[in-house]
Amino acid sequence: MKIRLAAAAVLLITAAQGSAQGPPQPTPAGQPLRPLAVTQLDERQQGSDLDSTRPVTITLSEPAPIADLLLMLVRGTRLSVVPDADVQGTFRGDLKDVTLRQALEMILEPQGYDFSVQGNLIRVFRRKHETRRFDLNYVITRRTGSRSVSGSTGIGGGSAAEVSSTDGGDIFSDVEAGVRILLSPEGRFNMDKKAALLQATDFPDRLDQIQLYLDAVQHRATRQVRIQAKVIEVVLNDDSAAGINWQDVLERAGHSVSITQNVAPTQGGAVSAGLKINDFSELLRALASQGHVNVMASPTVNALNNEPAIMRVGTQDVYFKTTTQTDNTSGRIQTTVEPQPITEGVVLSVTPQISGDGMINMSIMPTFTERTGHATSRLGDRVPILSVREADTVVRVHENETIVIAGLMDVRMRPETRKVPLLGDLPGVGAMFRGEKTRLRKTDLVILLTPRLMTPARVAEAAAKELERVSTR
Repeated sequence: MKIRLAAAAVLLITAAQGSAQGPPQPTPAGQPLRPLAVTQLDERQQGSDLDSTRPVTITLSEPAPIADLLLMLVRGTRLSVVPDADVQGTFRGDLKDVTLRQALEMILEPQGYDFSVQGNLIRVFRRKHETRRFDLNYVITRRTGSRSVSGSTGIGGGSAAEVSSTDGGDIFSDVEAGVRILLSPEGRFNMDKKAALLQATDFPDRLDQIQLYLDAVQHRATRQVRIQAKVIEVVLNDDSAAGINWQDVLERAGHSVSITQNVAPTQGGAVSAGLKINDFSELLRALASQGHVNVMASPTVNALNNEPAIMRVGTQDVYFKTTTQTDNTSGRIQTTVEPQPITEGVVLSVTPQISGDGMINMSIMPTFTERTGHATSRLGDRVPILSVREADTVVRVHENETIVIAGLMDVRMRPETRKVPLLGDLPGVGAMFRGEKTRLRKTDLVILLTPRLMTPARVAEAAAKELERVSTR
């Protein structure tokens, strides 16, 4: 079948490959027609679905009116097409063995048109803006955290080393920037942070991309991990003065503990390693071979993806700072006494990042502060002298894999009272059987961190277990 469209000088051929129609016939002058446009429809398939109709091949070397091309595309099929009155423009290109849906998208979208399908009826119309509203399920609070590990070898100079880290982010600003990139030049949007609502107006395909983007952000930002921490202080015996012998500890623990990551150094002079702990009590018994074991803290915290979490166990104390100023007008001396806070104990800062494959990256900074004495200023202020043990490291682990940070040692001379049993406790004369002696004491701080992914099912399971535990008290 051949149809000549005078307006576009288009030749339409509807035939399967190898049909009896043959090639185009030459003109009376003996010269074949110039191949302006050829559309082939494979007759092997029938149906009204745009994705399962016959493959379409279009070759247009000269622009053809879109309205005429739409009529040719559905000719010989069960489909009908109705373009709106304002559908104009032309198309030129080469499409080979595409579905009818793909052909319509390639022809209409560059011209700003769209189509809808109802049964076997295709309606073509100019694309129009739509308005959609998207939920933003995020807390409006903007959280940031900063930490640093530093040291200096001199006063007023000398060498120094410092590692600083800052955690935080504004998810609403990040989402706003991501949505702005996806909008068309005519698109616009408004974000209501208090209502956690995003309203956007644009073409439907752009709004679909925004929905996919927001779904991806929602899925990643709401990933949650539960971090079980244990802070253990080991008062080393004489045989372990150089530090904990982890090889000996692992041999004593047997199958209760296995190594998953090799020992690696961290900032602050500590070491970190990965362990798989099947029985925590066995690990404590193995550590007891190195010295006296004291579990100082065992906090648990839930943290969202890339959100900093702080665990602090200790005492909040104060000391007083005196400031003296002279009033230049009256010559009076003004003295101000200000309390200064000081934390003694363990502060653990952790920021987790949960990847799509289930691996957990954690930025960890443990700090252990202990008052060891005091210094007195010329004004009589007593300023505490602190023993600080801290480290800063970034690790990558599987869930339920325990990260061990150790090697935070402290060496101090401590007074000890020695006495003769029974006689040293007698009032009065007991002092003759007692004596004071200073002894070198070495301690090693061991920090264990075990992350576990908290899926919605696990959150519900943990809540049910906690409810059962409280109800059975």
